[in-house]
Amino acid sequence: MRENIVMAGAYTDWMVKTGGYAKDMTLRDHFAGLAMQGLIADGAVPELSGELVAEMSFSMADVMLVERNK
Repeated sequence: MRENIVMAGAYTDWMVKTGGYAKDMTLRDHFAGLAMQGLIADGAVPELSGELVAEMSFSMADVMLVERNK
């Protein structure tokens, strides 16, 4: 039990000091990641290049941001 408390404290210290894994991620990046997951889940990705998937994902993210700001 004590080990868990020590580990939790170390993790909390790391999060506070670094901001965590996604400290530089923007909302646009997050939306693009969600869009990319949708494309992958749809099964369309095997036929598409990585560049095209990224372009489509960020295009969808941009649309989501426009709609969000209405």
